[in-house]
Amino acid sequence: MLPLVQVCIVIATLGVVAIAAAALRVMYRIDKASRRVTRLSREIQAWVAQANELTHEAREAVVSVREVIDPVRRVAERFETLGERTADLSATVLAEVESPLRTAIAVARGVKSGTAYLMERLSQRFTQGRAATNGGSESE
Repeated sequence: MLPLVQVCIVIATLGVVAIAAAALRVMYRIDKASRRVTRLSREIQAWVAQANELTHEAREAVVSVREVIDPVRRVAERFETLGERTADLSATVLAEVESPLRTAIAVARGVKSGTAYLMERLSQRFTQGRAATNGGSESE
């Protein structure tokens, strides 16, 4: 019976040693994982700090844009009013100028046409050998 007890003690001792070795491996892996988690948490903290800084800068930019929007809106409204007044003035000027201008263009075309006709008639007289005056010495 003694050898059976000795074998059981050896097997129990080997079991305790195996459990201790497994526990050491698990503790080593947990330590390694905790170091990785610590590094990751530091990186995340750095990212969060950068995100907070970026958010702060974005808020400042939005505030700046809001400060600029109202003056730009007022200037745009002034340009709109000015544009409407300019369009109205242009329409009024065109309405007043268009009719006399059309008349002047028609008169100029008429004068040009009449002048061209007279010049053609005069050149025909000179080229056909007639005297420049009506009823000259040849017509008697």
